[in-house]
Amino acid sequence: MTALEASLEADAAVRNDFAGGLAGGGSGQRRRRPAAKSVKVRAIQLVLLVALFGSWQLLAATKVLNPAFVSEPSQYFPSFWHGVDGGGLLGLIGTTLYETFVGFALSALLGLGAGYLLAEFKSVDVIVRPFMTGFNSIPRIALAPLFVLWFGLGSLSRIVLIVSLSFFIVAFNTFAGLQSVNRDHLLLSRVLGASRRERFFKFVLPSATPSIFAGLQLALTYAFLGAVVGEMLTGSDGLGGYLALKMGSFDTTGFFGGLILLVIVALAVSALVRALENRLLRWRAIELAGTHGGNQ
Repeated sequence: MTALEASLEADAAVRNDFAGGLAGGGSGQRRRRPAAKSVKVRAIQLVLLVALFGSWQLLAATKVLNPAFVSEPSQYFPSFWHGVDGGGLLGLIGTTLYETFVGFALSALLGLGAGYLLAEFKSVDVIVRPFMTGFNSIPRIALAPLFVLWFGLGSLSRIVLIVSLSFFIVAFNTFAGLQSVNRDHLLLSRVLGASRRERFFKFVLPSATPSIFAGLQLALTYAFLGAVVGEMLTGSDGLGGYLALKMGSFDTTGFFGGLILLVIVALAVSALVRALENRLLRWRAIELAGTHGGNQ
């Protein structure tokens, strides 16, 4: 067994002991606190949501807001259900999700690779990053008509738009995460005789993972944005085309009904990414346990 492996096993044992201590004495009280806090947060969110839609409904009903432009929230959910039940919204959201996931997957793969190359090879960083920064400053939504001209009215043009929006977010977050590794950890890996591969997978990557997942979360949001905006601009398939059609016919109720479906799907996908992040970063929760005791 090498010194590096022995050190990592000792560190894992300490973490397990610490986690066992958390699960031991006072664990019932510790588990009840997060549960109670979660219920409180959900209650506050529900109150804010009811207050928002209640105020909106009141202002529209009293004509303070023109119902022709904003409709009434009491009509949104019936319109949403009608669109889901027989209006073809599920098929449309399927097209949007296909474009979103394909574009997001390509952005994640390319962005992770680009971020790694920028962080690990100084020459690549010096030569390539100015070009990436310059292209990232271009408003890609303005390039959407050009993408349509190049790649047609189909899904390909929207996927290219999504990649142009999301790639740089993943790449720069990955680069920032890989560059923010604790210097003491790198010195420790050198003292323990870690190879370059061991240093990356056992020291650098775990430290960079929170920043990488933050970039992935934001990139997923921009992927949905790119898909819907691209569909609205082309006026073709997908939920964006549906929203453009509803706005073109001044059907604000149907427009907001489609938005409800988009929000539900986006929140569900974001929750899945967050659950994956929490599972992969359980060690971080253990390390941070007890550091906020005074604020609980």
